[in-house]
Amino acid sequence: MEAKAREVLDTAAGLEGHIFNLGHGVMPNTDADALTHLVEYVHTQTAR
Repeated sequence: MEAKAREVLDTAAGLEGHIFNLGHGVMPNTDADALTHLVEYVHTQTAR
């Protein structure tokens, strides 16, 4: 998950106003802990 998130962040690097989002949503059976980890990872990688 972190590797894919890193790909998105690298692709968007330097784009003003880019917002990392979950696209069309999250499937009901998605592990909530995984989503929490994703949000924490993105926040640590993009902190200013």
